[in-house]
Amino acid sequence: MATEPSDLAALWRTCVGRNGPRPFLTFHDFGTGERVELSYATMDNWTSKTANLIQDELLADPGSRFLLAAPPHWMTAVWAIAPLLCSAVVSPWGDAARARYAVAGPEEEQLEYARACRGERYALSLLPLGRPFAEVPEGFADYVVEVRVHGDRFAAFDPPNADAPALTTQSGEALTHREVLEKAAGRVEAGARLLIPVEQTSADAEGLIDWLYAPMAAGGSVVLARGGDAEQLARLAEVEKAQLVSVER
Repeated sequence: MATEPSDLAALWRTCVGRNGPRPFLTFHDFGTGERVELSYATMDNWTSKTANLIQDELLADPGSRFLLAAPPHWMTAVWAIAPLLCSAVVSPWGDAARARYAVAGPEEEQLEYARACRGERYALSLLPLGRPFAEVPEGFADYVVEVRVHGDRFAAFDPPNADAPALTTQSGEALTHREVLEKAAGRVEAGARLLIPVEQTSADAEGLIDWLYAPMAAGGSVVLARGGDAEQLARLAEVEKAQLVSVER
Protein backbone atom coordinates (compact mmCIF):
# COMPACT_ATOMS: atom_id res chain seq x y z
CA MET A 1 0.00 0.00 0.00
CA ALA A 2 1.45 3.35 -1.07
CA THR A 3 2.13 5.87 1.66
CA GLU A 4 0.62 9.34 1.49
CA PRO A 5 3.01 12.18 0.56
CA SER A 6 4.36 13.91 3.65
CA ASP A 7 5.56 17.11 1.96
CA LEU A 8 4.26 19.35 -0.82
CA ALA A 9 7.02 18.43 -3.27
CA ALA A 10 6.19 14.74 -2.94
CA LEU A 11 2.49 15.57 -3.24
CA TRP A 12 3.12 17.46 -6.47
CA ARG A 13 5.13 14.58 -7.97
CA THR A 14 2.34 12.16 -7.02
CA CYS A 15 -0.32 14.40 -8.57
CA VAL A 16 1.61 14.78 -11.82
CA GLY A 17 2.20 11.04 -12.00
CA ARG A 18 -1.48 10.23 -11.50
CA ASN A 19 -3.07 13.06 -13.47
CA GLY A 20 -0.52 14.18 -16.09
CA PRO A 21 -2.79 15.09 -19.03
CA ARG A 22 -5.79 16.10 -16.92
CA PRO A 23 -6.58 19.81 -16.36
CA PHE A 24 -5.07 21.32 -13.23
CA LEU A 25 -5.46 25.11 -13.47
CA THR A 26 -7.54 27.14 -15.90
CA PHE A 27 -7.44 30.94 -15.92
CA HIS A 28 -10.36 32.81 -17.48
CA ASP A 29 -10.50 36.60 -17.81
CA PHE A 30 -13.88 38.04 -18.76
CA GLY A 31 -12.30 41.41 -19.51
CA THR A 32 -9.83 40.22 -22.15
CA GLY A 33 -11.47 36.94 -23.19
CA GLU A 34 -8.28 35.10 -22.23
CA ARG A 35 -8.58 31.42 -21.36
CA VAL A 36 -5.45 29.45 -20.49
CA GLU A 37 -5.67 25.83 -19.38
CA LEU A 38 -2.68 24.07 -17.88
CA SER A 39 -2.73 20.32 -17.39
CA TYR A 40 -0.81 18.79 -14.51
CA ALA A 41 1.93 17.93 -17.02
CA THR A 42 2.10 21.45 -18.45
CA MET A 43 2.11 22.98 -14.99
CA ASP A 44 4.93 20.59 -14.08
CA ASN A 45 6.89 21.89 -17.05
CA TRP A 46 6.57 25.46 -15.74
CA THR A 47 7.33 24.56 -12.12
CA SER A 48 10.33 22.45 -13.14
CA LYS A 49 11.82 25.21 -15.29
CA THR A 50 11.23 27.69 -12.46
CA ALA A 51 12.73 25.35 -9.86
CA ASN A 52 15.81 25.00 -12.06
CA LEU A 53 16.06 28.79 -12.22
CA ILE A 54 15.84 28.92 -8.42
CA GLN A 55 18.38 26.15 -7.85
CA ASP A 56 20.88 26.69 -10.67
CA GLU A 57 20.77 30.45 -11.26
CA LEU A 58 19.78 31.89 -7.88
CA LEU A 59 21.59 29.17 -5.90
CA ALA A 60 18.86 29.42 -3.27
CA ASP A 61 19.60 27.66 0.00
CA PRO A 62 17.02 25.52 1.81
CA GLY A 63 14.85 27.83 3.88
CA SER A 64 15.40 30.85 1.62
CA ARG A 65 12.27 33.01 1.56
CA PHE A 66 10.61 34.00 -1.70
CA LEU A 67 8.31 36.97 -1.29
CA LEU A 68 5.25 36.52 -3.51
CA ALA A 69 3.38 39.79 -4.13
CA ALA A 70 0.99 38.88 -6.92
CA PRO A 71 -2.76 38.25 -7.38
CA PRO A 72 -4.31 34.81 -7.96
CA HIS A 73 -3.16 33.73 -11.44
CA TRP A 74 -1.58 30.70 -13.06
CA MET A 75 1.87 32.37 -12.95
CA THR A 76 1.38 33.03 -9.24
CA ALA A 77 0.58 29.34 -8.81
CA VAL A 78 3.87 28.41 -10.48
CA TRP A 79 5.76 30.51 -7.95
CA ALA A 80 3.71 29.07 -5.08
CA ILE A 81 4.90 25.55 -6.00
CA ALA A 82 8.39 25.85 -7.52
CA PRO A 83 10.28 27.17 -4.45
CA LEU A 84 8.83 24.31 -2.38
CA LEU A 85 10.45 21.79 -4.72
CA CYS A 86 13.82 23.33 -3.78
CA SER A 87 13.22 23.35 0.01
CA ALA A 88 12.73 27.12 -0.15
CA VAL A 89 9.84 28.96 1.52
CA VAL A 90 6.94 30.79 -0.13
CA SER A 91 6.21 34.07 1.66
CA PRO A 92 2.98 35.52 0.19
CA TRP A 93 2.70 39.22 1.01
CA GLY A 94 5.12 38.64 3.87
CA ASP A 95 7.93 40.77 5.26
CA ALA A 96 9.81 41.87 2.15
CA ALA A 97 12.85 42.90 4.17
CA ARG A 98 13.21 39.33 5.45
CA ALA A 99 12.84 37.74 2.02
CA ARG A 100 15.95 36.75 0.10
CA TYR A 101 14.16 36.94 -3.26
CA ALA A 102 10.98 38.60 -4.52
CA VAL A 103 8.37 37.89 -7.17
CA ALA A 104 5.77 40.56 -7.98
CA GLY A 105 2.81 41.12 -10.23
CA PRO A 106 2.78 43.98 -12.74
CA GLU A 107 0.80 46.55 -10.76
CA GLU A 108 2.75 49.38 -9.17
CA GLU A 109 1.50 48.50 -5.69
CA GLN A 110 2.84 44.97 -6.09
CA LEU A 111 6.15 46.11 -7.53
CA GLU A 112 6.65 48.71 -4.81
CA TYR A 113 5.91 46.14 -2.11
CA ALA A 114 8.57 43.84 -3.56
CA ARG A 115 11.21 46.56 -3.89
CA ALA A 116 11.83 46.35 -0.14
CA CYS A 117 13.50 42.99 -0.84
CA ARG A 118 17.21 43.57 -1.41
CA GLY A 119 17.78 40.32 -3.31
CA GLU A 120 16.99 39.28 -6.87
CA ARG A 121 13.52 40.36 -7.98
CA TYR A 122 11.33 38.98 -10.76
CA ALA A 123 8.22 40.58 -12.24
CA LEU A 124 5.27 38.62 -13.63
CA SER A 125 3.65 40.22 -16.67
CA LEU A 126 0.38 38.23 -16.21
CA LEU A 127 -0.27 38.95 -19.89
CA PRO A 128 -2.34 36.59 -22.10
CA LEU A 129 -0.42 33.57 -23.40
CA GLY A 130 2.41 34.29 -20.98
CA ARG A 131 3.79 37.18 -23.03
CA PRO A 132 6.77 39.12 -21.62
CA PHE A 133 6.67 42.79 -20.65
CA ALA A 134 6.90 45.38 -23.40
CA GLU A 135 8.92 47.40 -20.88
CA VAL A 136 10.40 45.58 -17.88
CA PRO A 137 9.80 47.34 -14.54
CA GLU A 138 12.92 49.00 -13.14
CA GLY A 139 14.76 46.83 -10.64
CA PHE A 140 13.20 43.58 -11.85
CA ALA A 141 13.99 40.79 -14.28
CA ASP A 142 11.21 39.60 -16.59
CA TYR A 143 10.32 36.12 -15.31
CA VAL A 144 8.88 34.90 -18.62
CA VAL A 145 12.11 35.78 -20.46
CA GLU A 146 14.47 34.46 -17.80
CA VAL A 147 12.76 31.09 -17.27
CA ARG A 148 12.79 30.05 -20.93
CA VAL A 149 16.42 28.90 -20.95
CA HIS A 150 15.99 26.45 -18.08
CA GLY A 151 15.33 22.74 -18.40
CA ASP A 152 11.88 21.22 -17.94
CA ARG A 153 13.04 18.34 -15.74
CA PHE A 154 14.00 19.02 -12.15
CA ALA A 155 15.87 17.10 -9.47
CA ALA A 156 16.36 18.81 -6.11
CA PHE A 157 19.81 18.87 -4.50
CA ASP A 158 18.07 19.17 -1.10
CA PRO A 159 14.51 17.80 -1.24
CA PRO A 160 12.21 19.05 1.52
CA ASN A 161 10.84 16.95 4.35
CA ALA A 162 7.60 17.11 6.28
CA ASP A 163 9.02 19.33 9.02
CA ALA A 164 10.78 21.84 6.76
CA PRO A 165 9.25 25.34 6.56
CA ALA A 166 7.06 25.83 3.48
CA LEU A 167 4.76 28.84 3.80
CA THR A 168 4.66 32.00 5.89
CA THR A 169 1.43 33.55 7.15
CA GLN A 170 0.60 37.25 7.34
CA SER A 171 1.69 37.22 10.99
CA GLY A 172 5.10 35.88 10.02
CA GLU A 173 4.53 32.34 11.29
CA ALA A 174 6.28 29.70 9.19
CA LEU A 175 4.11 26.67 8.46
CA THR A 176 5.85 23.38 7.74
CA HIS A 177 5.03 21.16 4.78
CA ARG A 178 3.17 18.86 7.17
CA GLU A 179 1.12 21.74 8.58
CA VAL A 180 0.16 23.04 5.14
CA LEU A 181 -0.93 19.55 4.10
CA GLU A 182 -2.98 19.21 7.28
CA LYS A 183 -4.70 22.55 6.61
CA ALA A 184 -5.35 21.58 2.98
CA ALA A 185 -6.68 18.09 3.72
CA GLY A 186 -10.41 17.62 3.37
CA ARG A 187 -11.24 21.14 2.13
CA VAL A 188 -11.97 19.85 -1.36
CA GLU A 189 -13.73 16.67 -2.43
CA ALA A 190 -11.42 14.21 -4.17
CA GLY A 191 -11.11 14.97 -7.88
CA ALA A 192 -13.43 18.00 -7.73
CA ARG A 193 -13.30 20.78 -10.32
CA LEU A 194 -13.87 24.19 -8.75
CA LEU A 195 -14.65 27.58 -10.26
CA ILE A 196 -13.29 30.29 -7.98
CA PRO A 197 -13.80 34.01 -8.66
CA VAL A 198 -10.47 35.82 -8.30
CA GLU A 199 -12.17 38.73 -6.55
CA GLN A 200 -13.36 36.43 -3.76
CA THR A 201 -10.01 34.95 -2.87
CA SER A 202 -6.44 36.13 -2.38
CA ALA A 203 -2.81 35.18 -2.79
CA ASP A 204 -1.97 35.33 0.91
CA ALA A 205 -1.20 32.07 2.75
CA GLU A 206 -4.82 31.19 3.51
CA GLY A 207 -5.89 32.05 -0.02
CA LEU A 208 -3.19 29.85 -1.53
CA ILE A 209 -4.34 26.94 0.60
CA ASP A 210 -7.93 27.49 -0.58
CA TRP A 211 -7.44 27.79 -4.33
CA LEU A 212 -4.16 25.96 -4.88
CA TYR A 213 -2.87 23.56 -2.23
CA ALA A 214 -6.27 22.13 -1.20
CA PRO A 215 -7.36 21.26 -4.76
CA MET A 216 -3.87 19.87 -5.36
CA ALA A 217 -4.14 17.68 -2.27
CA ALA A 218 -7.48 16.41 -3.57
CA GLY A 219 -6.14 15.67 -7.05
CA GLY A 220 -8.70 18.12 -8.41
CA SER A 221 -8.65 21.11 -10.71
CA VAL A 222 -9.42 24.82 -10.50
CA VAL A 223 -10.84 27.47 -12.78
CA LEU A 224 -9.78 30.95 -11.67
CA ALA A 225 -12.19 33.50 -13.14
CA ARG A 226 -11.38 37.22 -13.18
CA GLY A 227 -14.31 39.58 -13.63
CA GLY A 228 -17.78 38.48 -14.60
CA ASP A 229 -21.12 38.92 -12.89
CA ALA A 230 -23.17 36.19 -11.22
CA GLU A 231 -24.88 35.17 -14.46
CA GLN A 232 -21.62 34.99 -16.40
CA LEU A 233 -19.97 32.95 -13.66
CA ALA A 234 -22.88 30.53 -13.57
CA ARG A 235 -22.67 30.04 -17.36
CA LEU A 236 -18.91 29.56 -17.15
CA ALA A 237 -19.33 26.95 -14.41
CA GLU A 238 -21.69 25.03 -16.69
CA VAL A 239 -19.31 25.24 -19.66
CA GLU A 240 -16.28 24.25 -17.57
CA LYS A 241 -18.25 21.51 -15.76
CA ALA A 242 -17.10 23.07 -12.50
CA GLN A 243 -18.63 23.74 -9.12
CA LEU A 244 -18.95 27.48 -8.52
CA VAL A 245 -17.68 28.19 -5.02
CA SER A 246 -17.09 31.19 -2.82
CA VAL A 247 -14.13 31.36 -0.47
CA GLU A 248 -14.95 34.90 0.65
CA ARG A 249 -14.31 35.38 4.36
